[in-house]
Amino acid sequence: MTEERVEQVFGPVYFRKFVCDGKACGSLCCGGWHIPVDPLARKRFESLSDPARDDIFGKLSEKESGWEMRHGEEGNCAFLDGDGLCSLQKEHGEELLPDVCYSFPRVTYRFSGFAERALSVSCPVAALIVLPPSEPLPIEMREEPALRSSAAVRPPMEALRWESALPSIQLRAVSFLQDRELTLWQRLLRLGRFLASLEARCGKEPPDEEALRLCALEAESGEKSAPRAEAMPRLRYMAALTAALYEAEYPADRLEALACQVAVVEAEAEKEIHKRYGHILENLAVNEFFLRLYPFACGGGLLANFKLFALRFRLAEFSLLLSATAENAVPDEETVLAMLGRVMERLDHSRAADDFLRECVASDMRGLSAERVISLL
Repeated sequence: MTEERVEQVFGPVYFRKFVCDGKACGSLCCGGWHIPVDPLARKRFESLSDPARDDIFGKLSEKESGWEMRHGEEGNCAFLDGDGLCSLQKEHGEELLPDVCYSFPRVTYRFSGFAERALSVSCPVAALIVLPPSEPLPIEMREEPALRSSAAVRPPMEALRWESALPSIQLRAVSFLQDRELTLWQRLLRLGRFLASLEARCGKEPPDEEALRLCALEAESGEKSAPRAEAMPRLRYMAALTAALYEAEYPADRLEALACQVAVVEAEAEKEIHKRYGHILENLAVNEFFLRLYPFACGGGLLANFKLFALRFRLAEFSLLLSATAENAVPDEETVLAMLGRVMERLDHSRAADDFLRECVASDMRGLSAERVISLL
């Protein structure tokens, strides 16, 4: 019997709880997507004997961009059976799957000394593991079974240069996000100050523990809150961003009407959302830090990464405000989980949406401090 290969993994400890179950989620990741087949997967398919090999290749198609799974009549992957499970996995095991099927909703970044892992909450099964717990998500370095190397995401060069300090930076960030004596926006403000201080103090050199301690003290020494800008300019901006995110061509008067509607309920609705679902939004934020490898998810420095992080968080929260506005009531937990999953699906799986938000950070937030970013959102 082959001994299971293990590796050091840093991140949320929920990882082993996830088991793919198409019957539980309606096989959402098997329908409506272009599912690429990587070259190594094709070699594994070719190694099979007939008729299994011919059956598999009969369900693939070759496009200019490469090989991918065919779609059936209902738009689902050709390997999806009526029971909601993958016939390829049932007949040949998980190891035969292409990288994208093998990994999703898992995201792994592999460094020289450890790996980071998280689950995408665009998967409903993963969302039920990540978001509802009332206790803060535990984060630690631990030993776990190693996943296929080819399915890992290569970290950005900046993250690789800061590898030695990355776990310590992220633990400091998580400590701010999980400080329940502060409001969610106060926590974000301290996180922004911490990353801005770290960038100013260290430049491009990885910090030591003393530098991290001093930056954390600077973040905590400032005012707890940043005054928020007037409601209508903020809400006009968020309404326009939300429409653009979903590529909806809303005329200016409709966006204005939407902002006005949200303005009527914003203060009370946001207060109630944070009271009832603050732990869910907190878990979403903490999970995001590992899922997208902050503070190195985008170029431009640590403060730019904070701006992108805060903007994505506000878009998720704003979707709940829109629901409360439309229904004249704060949504129930099931609706909240579904809405956050849909928002993160759009943010995580649309290149156009990701590029759009990065451009917003580079243009709308250029030169702004963490305090100013929080006030504008």
